Amino acid sequence: MADHVYNVLFLCTGNSARSILAESILTKEGKGRFRAFSAGSQPKGEVNPFALKVLDALGYPTESFRSKSWDEFAVPGAPKMDFIFTVCDTAAGETCPVWPGQPVTAHWGIEDPAVVEGTDIEKETAFSLAARYMKNRIGAFLNLPLDSIDHLWLTTQLQAIGRREKIEAHEISASDVAFRDALRAASLPVEDLNESSGTFFRFFDKNGAAIGYGGIEIYGKNALLRSIAVPEQLRKKGHGSAITRLLLRLAEAEGAESGYLLTTDIAPFFGKLGFHVVDRAAAPSEILATPQASSLCPSTALVLTRRVSL
Repeated sequence: MADHVYNVLFLCTGNSARSILAESILTKEGKGRFRAFSAGSQPKGEVNPFALKVLDALGYPTESFRSKSWDEFAVPGAPKMDFIFTVCDTAAGETCPVWPGQPVTAHWGIEDPAVVEGTDIEKETAFSLAARYMKNRIGAFLNLPLDSIDHLWLTTQLQAIGRREKIEAHEISASDVAFRDALRAASLPVEDLNESSGTFFRFFDKNGAAIGYGGIEIYGKNALLRSIAVPEQLRKKGHGSAITRLLLRLAEAEGAESGYLLTTDIAPFFGKLGFHVVDRAAAPSEILATPQASSLCPSTALVLTRRVSL
């Protein structure tokens, strides 16, 4: 994840003041690791001149900003957003836009400087205060350790993908007792969990009921799907398929191109999901070097693969 450039969208209603301030500040402060955008659910069509004046006085870019609809980010070819922040002031009764299909990462409520009346000095002061608050919020976000930002990104992507699959995923520890018990009940290996580089999840249906487990290990362009377990009483309800699809989507979001898994007895099930058997010698070396492939699964276990793109 170290080379990943994150796309960040700031949303407000009018996209003329606060979201413009945020876009400009992050453009400079992000130092190439973050690419900033802004939009509005009901754009005013023009940027407030006081926003540009304050940004210029603070040394932030002022060129090429415009008030635009969030519809521009919902068309084919539009940048895919990694983080979304709303900057409306709900305490003042504002209705913040709700981004369809993806959860908002956070809400940064900041009073609207554009509603301040009075002299130009008073208006400019209000924009300066809003810019300072925005800079503080952005600074706190940028000061997170990179692994924390990567984890936040992973969580955001997982929530968005899960919403499409109509299931939710909560990350769990590899030492989770119920998780280990479920794997043992499904005759799946647990001996390497504490040493695994993977991320593991407990999955829930739309009603909040637990439906199973699964994990993923990323090795460059390849992903190992593992520890997919659904309790026996909940099988044949589509849960295993939904979990597998979510893990494939997550692998794609993390930059993987191919997904792999090992199984001794349910290859036909995964075949229905587009996996096919590959000769073990043809599998990537990093997949074969995992404890699961090299020692925990029997030599009779089949290696299955498919492209992660659904």
